[in-house]
Amino acid sequence: MKIQFTMRGYVADCTPRELDDGTFGAQVVFTKIGFHPEAAYRSLPAFPTAAEAIAHAKQFAKDWLDRKA
Repeated sequence: MKIQFTMRGYVADCTPRELDDGTFGAQVVFTKIGFHPEAAYRSLPAFPTAAEAIAHAKQFAKDWLDRKA
């Protein structure tokens, strides 16, 4: 599952990573449109489902973009 959205000139990739214990780690990678990844947060909390990890990563991304972009 790959979840991306565009906001304020950035693409935020919120694709979760599956952990050894079967949970899903939320993470987000920001890429300024037309450039290489600018910021990556790969150590966000783990969740029991991919959907929960994606929801957390999307909210984290929106908050980050509101502050930084």
